[in-house]
Amino acid sequence: MNDGVTSETALTCKRWGVPVALIRLSAVLFGGLMIGHMSAYPWTSSHVARQVNLVDQMRSIPFEFIGEPSTYWNLYFGWGLLVGVLLFTLAITLWLLARLIYFDARGVGTISGIFSAASAVGAYLSIHYFYVPPFLFFLVIAALLATAAVQLLRRPERTIGSSQCLT
Repeated sequence: MNDGVTSETALTCKRWGVPVALIRLSAVLFGGLMIGHMSAYPWTSSHVARQVNLVDQMRSIPFEFIGEPSTYWNLYFGWGLLVGVLLFTLAITLWLLARLIYFDARGVGTISGIFSAASAVGAYLSIHYFYVPPFLFFLVIAALLATAAVQLLRRPERTIGSSQCLT
């Protein structure tokens, strides 16, 4: 009985399965990184007097930037929210990118390599300026995406429609 998927197509689908899984796992880890980041909201301590005083100063010292009034708290708080949104966007983008392997494996490999390099930079910055948990997340993501990129870029280009792999 022929279910519409030839043995060659089945082998091609299986071949791309590992990079798809690596990229999707990276997407899940970016989601975890976003949850971890947002769980620290509002990214300050309200228990230590010196830290409370610092936050009060950040809220009360105004300045003007490009003609707009602001405070250091607005920059700090807004940047924290923006990082959460960007991490969530990266997670969604990687999840969707994995499906494109079946259409343009080399292109997805190149994009995975770029995301891997950015994640390596995130690991470096996290260990030097932040904390160990985001460092570990970024490090694992960089390794997973680098592995996927190498696998996708080393193979000959043979793409098929994803509907043939998903039936």
